[in-house]
Amino acid sequence: MTGETTPLARARLPDEETRYQAVLQLDGAVTEELTELLDRLSDSSWRVRSAAVERLAALAEPGAALPRLIDLLDGAETIAGRAAAEAALAGLGAAALPALLVRLASSSGERRLSAIAAVGAIGSRRAVPALVACLAEPDPALRAAAAEALGKLGGPEAVGALLAALDSDDVTLRATALDALGVLQVSPPVTRVAVLMAEPGLRPGAYRALAASDEPAALELLGGGLSERGRSARLAALASIGSQRARRPREALAPIAAGVRRVATGEPGVAEGCVAELDSREPQVAEGALLVLSWIGELTHAPAVARKATDDRLRPLVEQALEALPSGAGLVEALGRILPSLTPVARVATFVALARAGEASALQALLEGAADPDPLVQAETIEALGRLGHPAGAPVLGGLLHHGSRSVAGLAAEALVRIGSGSGDARRAVLLECRARAAAGGSAALYRVLGGCGEAEDLRLVRLGLSDGAAERRVAAAAAVAALGQRGLLRGEHVPELIAALSDPAWPVRVAAARAFTDLAEANFGARGGDPEAGEHPLCSLAMGGLRTALDDPEATVRAAAVEALGACGRSEHQPAIAALVRDGSTPAQVVVAALRALAGLGLPEHGLLRWALAHPDPEVTKAVVAAAVQVPGEEGRELLRAALSNQRWDVRLAAAHAIAERGDAALRDEAERAATAEPDPLVARALADAALALSGGHGR
Repeated sequence: MTGETTPLARARLPDEETRYQAVLQLDGAVTEELTELLDRLSDSSWRVRSAAVERLAALAEPGAALPRLIDLLDGAETIAGRAAAEAALAGLGAAALPALLVRLASSSGERRLSAIAAVGAIGSRRAVPALVACLAEPDPALRAAAAEALGKLGGPEAVGALLAALDSDDVTLRATALDALGVLQVSPPVTRVAVLMAEPGLRPGAYRALAASDEPAALELLGGGLSERGRSARLAALASIGSQRARRPREALAPIAAGVRRVATGEPGVAEGCVAELDSREPQVAEGALLVLSWIGELTHAPAVARKATDDRLRPLVEQALEALPSGAGLVEALGRILPSLTPVARVATFVALARAGEASALQALLEGAADPDPLVQAETIEALGRLGHPAGAPVLGGLLHHGSRSVAGLAAEALVRIGSGSGDARRAVLLECRARAAAGGSAALYRVLGGCGEAEDLRLVRLGLSDGAAERRVAAAAAVAALGQRGLLRGEHVPELIAALSDPAWPVRVAAARAFTDLAEANFGARGGDPEAGEHPLCSLAMGGLRTALDDPEATVRAAAVEALGACGRSEHQPAIAALVRDGSTPAQVVVAALRALAGLGLPEHGLLRWALAHPDPEVTKAVVAAAVQVPGEEGRELLRAALSNQRWDVRLAAAHAIAERGDAALRDEAERAATAEPDPLVARALADAALALSGGHGR
């Protein structure tokens, strides 16, 4: 290879693509090529810079690169070069942290600032103590940078330090600490937030901090935020209102709704301000604005609200807002004017509001839209008919239950179940339609409807489906039997066709039958002590015998479903057979997981069995052991969780962290704290730290 064709030479050529491809071939273990990679961090092309970052972050031995990368945090010629050096250090992760912590102790303020930024990008909580110490530094810029970095790292110590920083005399530090807590989704006590609101510059951050609050008083503060003179504060209040929607059921937001109405009554401009923010690029702001407009409920805003139905994410909120508007001629007039300007999908949401207002033409438009050739419009219309709940939708939707498209038939079934769950008239209309169609031949979607809103007499039609020629329909019929049983409509019948389905030629039918027995057993929880030989619930002896036979099924999925059903029976005589599956080394992992869960439901599995299963090579089995260990008392349960914390897989360690928190055993608090400090995965480290914090007041089992 000539000098002109080496990657090192090509990395210095004018053509961007040539440099990019060459940088990807440079070897950082070679001194000259490492130097070139460091130089390319300041390249004029972002693609070349990114390639250099990628190669540097992948260094197996970064020792030679680290000092020069750290120097580039301040010494690079361009801002882009400094950012690229920071990204490379972040890619190196824990390997770069010791050198950065040394730099953090430097006397130079600028050098410390760049080190803080890099430490925050790495995301290791080992840096938290050093950053907390920086909050007491005399340099306000250093304090603010440290608070921002703590917001990226999280953990109990970081949260505690940020909460304490809210009492600082430095308004910039208080504002940064508020923002950092917002990033961590940690809300200070509402009483402290209310005090911070006395400082105008802190109000935006204070309102945003309320997004994660579970205190009822937070809702009252947010309602008042809409009267703020500053737009940034109003936007923050709207964003938090939008976030609170995801945290609480709709009825729990009543205090905000009441506060909003009070504010809107005294300040008419509040509603207009929300209309203006419907186009916000921040999703939570637009969601909050729609909620506020739904609470204000003025017809003049109907057109602006309806236009937002073009946004798939906002459409459910649009429908809620339109539904909250006063029905009648005024709503029909307001929405009728804009219908031609709406997209077909947005028009569907508007038709629903008009149909609720009694506009017959809107209902007819929805009924016609269920056959629209555009799949998206058709799907939206079918769902809308279900939400509307009008009995007139039953014949149209019933005609779709045999549709050639499974998705269309499935949507029609869901809509019919929703309609049937409404008024008595609607239920009768749905069942009349479905029974008539079942007489002419069933379908999977039709059986779904009969299971979801049928009556006891419909069991006859569903049982016929278990003998249907199509496996798909037999699967749906089995699920329908379970649904009827869960709704208490079987009246002691044990459905021999369902028992026979456990040996059906099609394995999906066998799975569906076993899962149906699981549902039936759970539905009859209170009768678990009944005599199965006498045909008492939860399951008769024939059903249990069929499930025991299914434990030898050639399909692992069938075996797993049978194990779950036997576990749901709650009868101890099944424990030995289920435990034997766990100990059999040839048992598929899927079945072992189901067996462990079944044993946990039947009573505490033997510690020795769990310890043996903890060494299983499949991580799903290990996580099932971890879940069971939550209920194992004393040191035996702790020992299982400690062993899981040393597992090589991050997802197993994460499951162990959640299990420790769920167990509530204070004896594991120190273990969780130590593991959080040493944990390389930030998600697991956070879960462990949160568990340790929760266990501060825990009690051992």
